[in-house]
Amino acid sequence: MVHRRLLSLALLFPLILSLSGCPKDPYRAAIQGSADVSNAVSAGIKITSAYYSAGTFNDSQKATAAKYFTIVTDCNMAFRKAVVNVHSMGATGASAFLPIADSFVSCVKNSAPVADDPKVRNVLQAVDTAINGISLAVQSAKGGK
Repeated sequence: MVHRRLLSLALLFPLILSLSGCPKDPYRAAIQGSADVSNAVSAGIKITSAYYSAGTFNDSQKATAAKYFTIVTDCNMAFRKAVVNVHSMGATGASAFLPIADSFVSCVKNSAPVADDPKVRNVLQAVDTAINGISLAVQSAKGGK
């Protein structure tokens, strides 16, 4: 029961953050989306650790989750760097940041390990939600049309 509550909170965390207000522009939306992904990865690591300590995850499940979190973090760092570079060049519209957001989603999907285990998939779902929310946040940002 405690694990379900923890998992539910982790799944809702990125959604709550993304709905907490519309950023003023696509750049800030992209940066906030990157922060949301980082927070979701952090929550996922904590859940994975708790599951492993409790015996809910075995070594293989832990390794799959860890590999996924590493890939997401690497893709997120590349995404954040690209966003800052485009912003530094003076770009302001959503059209400048959407391709970067889409490449972030593709980076994770093309590199992530396949998680056939439903327990592992449930833990990784919160991070996927945050990643997929970046494009939506950039697209719906105020002042960036």
